[in-house]
Amino acid sequence: MVRFVLFVPLPAHTQTCPHSNPIPKGEISMTMSMSRRKFLQFAAATTSLGLVAQGCAAPVAPGASPGGETTAPSQAANSVEMWAPHPLEDNIGITEFVAENFTPDHPDIQFTFTRVPSEWEQKFRTAAAGGQLPDIFAVDGINVPAYASRGLCAELDELVVPADVLDDYYPSARAEMLYRGTTYAVVLETNSQAVRLNLDLMDEAGVSAPETWDELVTVGQQLTVDQNGNTANSADFDNNAVVRWAMETWCCLGEGATWMITPWIWMNGGDILDENTREVKIAEEPAVEAIQFLSDLVKVHGIWPRAGAVTAGPEGTWYGQLVAMSWTGAFDLANLTQNNPPNFAWDVAPFPHPAGGEAISGVGGWLFSAWRDGRNLESTMSLMNFMTTPEWHRHVSQYGYAVTGRRSIAEERLEEVPQLQVFLDAMLTGRARPRSNQYPLITEALQQAFDASIFGDTPVEQALVEAEGKIADALAQEEAE
Repeated sequence: MVRFVLFVPLPAHTQTCPHSNPIPKGEISMTMSMSRRKFLQFAAATTSLGLVAQGCAAPVAPGASPGGETTAPSQAANSVEMWAPHPLEDNIGITEFVAENFTPDHPDIQFTFTRVPSEWEQKFRTAAAGGQLPDIFAVDGINVPAYASRGLCAELDELVVPADVLDDYYPSARAEMLYRGTTYAVVLETNSQAVRLNLDLMDEAGVSAPETWDELVTVGQQLTVDQNGNTANSADFDNNAVVRWAMETWCCLGEGATWMITPWIWMNGGDILDENTREVKIAEEPAVEAIQFLSDLVKVHGIWPRAGAVTAGPEGTWYGQLVAMSWTGAFDLANLTQNNPPNFAWDVAPFPHPAGGEAISGVGGWLFSAWRDGRNLESTMSLMNFMTTPEWHRHVSQYGYAVTGRRSIAEERLEEVPQLQVFLDAMLTGRARPRSNQYPLITEALQQAFDASIFGDTPVEQALVEAEGKIADALAQEEAE
């Protein structure tokens, strides 16, 4: 997931979750590109930060190029250095903005920004192992529990994030700032989800955006067409010769899949785990029903293509009009409205929900944390406090359409971009993914279950029972730390 939220091409059925690289044309993803394997290796390697030094490369050497090897944090007496994978100089002019809006009130604090454009997780891990983290570092919201529990993140008290300011953050964004009731991070950007619609195709089929799961099936069958022009609700429909499908969403391997699939479980009254009791709930009936519904969209109703079934050009499946409805995040509005507007009429709509229920979105983004063992914590906390102010949020929100964490500031963009309303509404009912310092193991179990049961041939209940055991084992490790 603001123009400093970085967009990457998404080939058909490729789902990475984090942001990476400048905005291109075509399909996009959510957050910095870190494969599942790298993500899991990273988390495992940081399990015991004091011990990880022996297994990592040597600590980062001072003076290396920001574009390649990362420089060691500045040793200046009152300096504050920030690292992030995002091109914040290019997109928000961060050094100039801080100089003009923060430095006049803090003339003794020297601010430096270093971009780490590639191999972010490896360089961060090496710096952590060598005790050479910067004063402030970017962190994906799903990693805050792991970093905080392992002593990387300083606690942010009310002098840094005042209570009234904390209350202004969307609840779902605020959840990513916290771990076990303590604030450890401030929001850089966050994202909720919606469905992007090809209105030309929908008008041609005589349908509108589905509001319920039942309507999704009905509308989807009218939008799915074979090479002879037969729709999926026709007796003559050939499901082996489909030329256009109704829908696609991110599934099933990759962090983006966890982000996109878990809301279907929440909307059906289910959950991954109980955040209070830590009871695993993924194999309970509401979750099984939700994943079965998704599996049926692929295998029974035929409106969502299996992985690899669609051959798309560089423009991707939705821009190439191979699918009519595509699930996405707020970051997509920058492409839709400015960088790469489609050559057809489009709109966005909330997720379809079960009859009698409500739409629930996944929420996730990038944040900033302060290094607990930083040399200049007092100065660092002054800058962290500045990064919660309206001035900061208003400035960074001007460079794209991912959602700034503070509700009062996010709503200022509505006159300029009315489609943002769908995403802001989704922030109010949206949820963060499970908060656990063992999250990498949890998401791996979920992705394997989703892939095996939605696109594969494993019965849904069996796949989720297997995930239940793996998640329970992960939570046992959580308590052991």
